[in-house]
Parts: sequence; structure tokens; C-alpha cells
Amino acid sequence: MTPADQLTPAAVAAVGFEVALGLCGLFLIWRLVLSRRAREAGVAALPPWDLPPIDFACYAFCAVLGYLVLGGMTTVVLRYVHPGEDATKVLGGAVQDLGLLLGILGFHLFYRARAAGAAIPPLARGVFRSGVATFLIVMPLVVAANLSWAFVLTKLGFPMENQDLVDVLENTNSPWVKASLMAIAILLAPVTEEVIFRGGLFRYFRTRVPRWMAIGLTSALFGSLHVSWDSHLVGLPSLAPLIVLAAVFCVAYERTGTIGTVIVAHALFNLNTFVLVAAGIRS
Repeated sequence: MTPADQLTPAAVAAVGFEVALGLCGLFLIWRLVLSRRAREAGVAALPPWDLPPIDFACYAFCAVLGYLVLGGMTTVVLRYVHPGEDATKVLGGAVQDLGLLLGILGFHLFYRARAAGAAIPPLARGVFRSGVATFLIVMPLVVAANLSWAFVLTKLGFPMENQDLVDVLENTNSPWVKASLMAIAILLAPVTEEVIFRGGLFRYFRTRVPRWMAIGLTSALFGSLHVSWDSHLVGLPSLAPLIVLAAVFCVAYERTGTIGTVIVAHALFNLNTFVLVAAGIRS
């Protein structure tokens, strides 16, 4: 984080905005989660995904295959085109998301007849409202996790390096790279990650293992995949906050029964990160 005495007026405004988001989130946590009325309302049943294990394995295979095929094609193209280091990192993120989505799309097209219930629940009315509420609820929880995790990592002497794409956003001078990165983070990544992690993995396992385990394992996987597990541990500061984010998204998806809720919340979360970086506040 930027030291308090170095905050620009834009950064001060951004901090005030974040405080307002946090207060709204705390209010919604009480009203929608902790209040007696909320507890009595219970959890809306998310339709189970009655997919045989072999078909789920095909689902995972198609997703990975889409990524590998598109990634391989991109590698060939990059042998002749050299867009620069930052642009290559951004392109890599886009290829990953597009390849996974294309693979999943292929699965749904070919397995529609035999994989009953395999389709992602359609977007429902009111997803923007529920998505905004989910975003506000998750913000104070993520901030608390971020501060606690940063304290632990600092005490233990672990590196505090941002994710590669966050560094690109902070340091690039190219408006095209920034615009492309924003499009990926706000439009493409939320769709891909929510369809795979919440609409795929969590939905499949929530009726096959204890609910807490389905939430915990898929959330831990989501967070760990945003960390480079080499000697530099790039992205490690985001591990705990992203696990908390994913767990809240699992519950929100379960309660609303529509993937649109968490896609909107995820997009708003990524947009908020861009606002902080643009205001000069390091994430």
C-alpha cells in the first residue's frame, strides 16, 4: 500500500470510496446473512449437476484441450510476431480464458443430449442487483483477509510480489495494453473463472462431498492458481484474499442459483482493483 503521507487527492478519494464500500458491505452482511430474517430464509437450492463421473472427466478434458489448442496456436504466431513483454503477458491471459471457454462450449455442444442438466443455469432477472450485493458483501471480508495475510507473510519473511498482470497494469505506458488488460479482467476473466470454478467444479462436487469441503477445496484451488509456485512466489499476497472471495462467491451462487450473480460480482471486484491502481494505491 502507498504510505499515507504520499497519497494524492485521487488516492484519498479512492480510500474514502473503499471505506464506503466496506461499510455498505458490513451492513449487507448483517441484513442478508446474519439477521434473523436472513437465517430463517435459508439457502435457495441450486439444482444438482447429475453428471456421471466419466462425463465430468470429459468436461475437464474439453476445457484443458481448448486451452492447449489455442495456446499452441498462439505460440506459433508469437514466433513471427513479437508484441513486447507486457503485451505477451496480457495475450497469455486472454488465450487462457478464451481457450477454456471454447473447450467448455464444445463440451456443452457435443454432450447436450446425454449430459442432462449439464448446462450452466441461465442468467436470471435481477442478477445485477444480486451481483452488486455480493460484491459489497465480499469487500470487507477480502480487505480483512488481505491485511491479516499480509501481516503473516511479512512476519514470516515471504516475498510480497503482485501478480504479473497487476504489475503490468501498474507499470505499462501503453494505452492499448491497459485497455486490453481491462477488457480481459472485467469482461472475459469473470465469465471464464465463474463458469469453471463455481458453475463447474463447485456445482459438481457440492452434492458429492460435504458442502464445506466443496466450498473449501474449490476456493483453495481458485486462489492457488493465481500464485506462481516457484522460488519467487509471485502473487502469494493474493492467496488468502482470493480464497475468501471464492468462498463467498460459492455461497452466493448457491443462494441465487444463477451464475450471473457471481459473474457481475467478480467483474466489479476486478474493476475496483483497476480503480485502486489508477488512483495510485498499490494492491
